[in-house]
Amino acid sequence: MEIIRTNALTDEELLAANELIKVVQAFDQTHRTPYLSNQLNFDADMPAFFLGYDEGKLVALLTVYADCQEAELAILVHPNHRRKGYAKALWREFDEIRRDYQLRPIIMTEKCFLDKNLDLIRHLGMVLEPDFEYWLTREREPYPLEERTDLTVLEASTAHIEAIADFQMKAFKESKEQALHYAKGALEDENGKLYTVMRGDTVLSSCTVDFSTDYNYFYGFAVVEDCRGQGIGTYFMKRLVNQLIAENEKAFQIAVESANIAAKSLYEKLGFKEQTQVFYAKKLTDFTR
Repeated sequence: MEIIRTNALTDEELLAANELIKVVQAFDQTHRTPYLSNQLNFDADMPAFFLGYDEGKLVALLTVYADCQEAELAILVHPNHRRKGYAKALWREFDEIRRDYQLRPIIMTEKCFLDKNLDLIRHLGMVLEPDFEYWLTREREPYPLEERTDLTVLEASTAHIEAIADFQMKAFKESKEQALHYAKGALEDENGKLYTVMRGDTVLSSCTVDFSTDYNYFYGFAVVEDCRGQGIGTYFMKRLVNQLIAENEKAFQIAVESANIAAKSLYEKLGFKEQTQVFYAKKLTDFTR
């Protein structure tokens, strides 16, 4: 197998990667599509994609999503090319660069895949994190919605970035630097849009929509702490869904941490249904040494 490493995918590589992902997802009955951009990685020059070719055809892929030193990895191998050491070969290729960037790898997988491959995590010398994510979807059915004259939903601009970072760092328990990195990255991403809810000139909530997969994928959804419980988040979600139904042909997808029962309950009340459970595995020992 020939392996190519790159920090950004060409149009041809992106097309081949998406085709491989669809084949793997259909075979494994999985749904979590790895992020195929380096837009949010802390180092844009870091190799983020490792592509394995057999006779000129892409048959294996390892992706690296690293907004900090903790790097989320996805490894996909074509069903016809499994048990040939391709995944291990990609892992070794990644291992050659991870020390240079002080990366702490986390492998992303899904419950339905784990159920059929019970020994995978143990063979990799890794252990599953106790917390996981529910991934939920919603079909293209508009909400009946009464407009709120006190709120305005619009696309964010650079003038909103500081305010968004201020409440997102609290909501997601991250540093101001990370929150600014996410907000700026979302604003600049060609495959997504950052939206806000405003009351006058004040930002009350924000959410990013990624359009790069078969879904309108919502992430970074948060409301200013002092403004929660006022129906702002519910109104925001309904407005976004209705607007996007008019703009494209995609259904909707969102992820929520397993411990965040309140958020999951809210999304279910809004018509989202569980699609998959995404788990993360870490090395048993310090992998950066």
